[in-house]
Amino acid sequence: MNAVKGTNRLIRDDMRLYLGIFSSIALMLAVVYLAIGFIFDVSYTTQLFGPMYGGICTFAIGGMITLFPVAIGMGSTRIQFMKSFYMNSVWMVAGTMVILHVAYFLLHLLQEKGIVDVTLYQPGMLYSSEYHFLSYLWIDLMCGFLVLGISVFPTVCWMRLGMRNFFIMFFGVGLMITLIVVFADLGEWMKWFASVNMMTLFTVLGCIGGALLLSTYPMMKNAPLTMKSKKD
Repeated sequence: MNAVKGTNRLIRDDMRLYLGIFSSIALMLAVVYLAIGFIFDVSYTTQLFGPMYGGICTFAIGGMITLFPVAIGMGSTRIQFMKSFYMNSVWMVAGTMVILHVAYFLLHLLQEKGIVDVTLYQPGMLYSSEYHFLSYLWIDLMCGFLVLGISVFPTVCWMRLGMRNFFIMFFGVGLMITLIVVFADLGEWMKWFASVNMMTLFTVLGCIGGALLLSTYPMMKNAPLTMKSKKD
């Protein structure tokens, strides 16, 4: 097995592990939700996407921190690692959303037959209250890419800047966002948010997540194997 295949297999096995763990957690939660609704004959709304989005976030952070030095130590180049990581990250998001929406679909069928009356909240409900499989799946895919991007980008910044510089940057960005929220006219923003097409909005958010993910490439292609010390 050469370095390219070895790197792909290392990251793919890690991706499968996280996907299996967090999918199992979500599916067990779904069973509990259904059991409560069926046994006690109650109608309620809950969510199932938390563990699945958590799986994407954990894979992004854990994979970048732990697998990068291992892959380079095995003979991979940094560029090859990033290509493999990007490819498997996309598969992680796609696999997560397929599993999540199969569960959504099965629950929707049970609701239609009147067996249970448990509603799982989905981001797609902001687009339409009526169930649309493909629209809901697309919106969740875009949310998945956004979660992936905002997980990988700060992780890479932390690795390259060190803890001290990272937190200086973090609090600086947080301060700017706070000032914008305090001094901006939120009424106008809320009007704009209510008028914009939700499908377009989530597509833009997904593209932002993809841009954040790809922006880590120039930061990592010459990155050292070890993170900076806590004093940096």
